[in-house]
Amino acid sequence: MKKFILAALLMTSLSSFANETRVRTQKVYQPVYNKQGDMVGTSANYDFDKLPKDAIYTITSKYTFPEYNLKECIEFTDEYGEKRFFIAMNSAKERLILDITTEGEVSVLAKIRK
Repeated sequence: MKKFILAALLMTSLSSFANETRVRTQKVYQPVYNKQGDMVGTSANYDFDKLPKDAIYTITSKYTFPEYNLKECIEFTDEYGEKRFFIAMNSAKERLILDITTEGEVSVLAKIRK
């Protein structure tokens, strides 16, 4: 259930960054709230090349260009100070949201068919 709520929050956060990402030049932290209005963390745009090296290797090996295009890369810090990274990638058939730990482990958080 916690992953589902986090996925919904991040999908909302990712979509809100979609139009602003290309304009920003500095890292700007945005608060992230749950449905009850409580702040659960912060998110900010993040450079793909600054992700953990193991994650970059996994992503570039498994989700290759030009089939997959990177759309968003954000850093999420929860209320306990723990960081995670989330990547949104599009292909002709689906949109993927990848969850990345600070140790470089990559998992699919959401797969949305087009």
